[in-house]
Amino acid sequence: MFTVSSALSGKERQQGFTLIELLIVILIVGILAAVAAPIYLGYVKDAKTAEGKAVAGSLWTAVQSNGIASCGTAVTSASGWAKAGLTTTGTTTPARWQATDLGTLTVNCTTGAFTVTSPLFTIAGTASDVNFISIGLFYNAAGTPPSVLRCNESGATVSATDPVC
Repeated sequence: MFTVSSALSGKERQQGFTLIELLIVILIVGILAAVAAPIYLGYVKDAKTAEGKAVAGSLWTAVQSNGIASCGTAVTSASGWAKAGLTTTGTTTPARWQATDLGTLTVNCTTGAFTVTSPLFTIAGTASDVNFISIGLFYNAAGTPPSVLRCNESGATVSATDPVC
């Protein structure tokens, strides 16, 4: 604690913190940093995955739009790349994500039912900070909901057994 000089008593004391007090403050700051670092890294990973999911969501919307417009005719996910903001090679600008066309979507003109070969597409991170993320759109007409995004954050290709993101 601070010590103050006392003009009345004639004794002067030094002002400052003791070594113990400084060590306790450093210990508390160290504990807070040790707890906060893993939480922060988890948030960063979640944000990068959310970026890939946003690309996948816009591509799924574009493919559905093309499927409805092509009523009864199968469309590929590559047909939706331009509407989703991807280049003709399926990459984002800047080149952080790469779409791969794997299946087709057919919309029944009468019932509006979807027929999808699953997975319809995958989105893989290509930049060094997202290259461990792979996202795929899987469709199962009997599922609730029928279309799900599955994520793999280990660097492997996404599969139907990966968790829903």
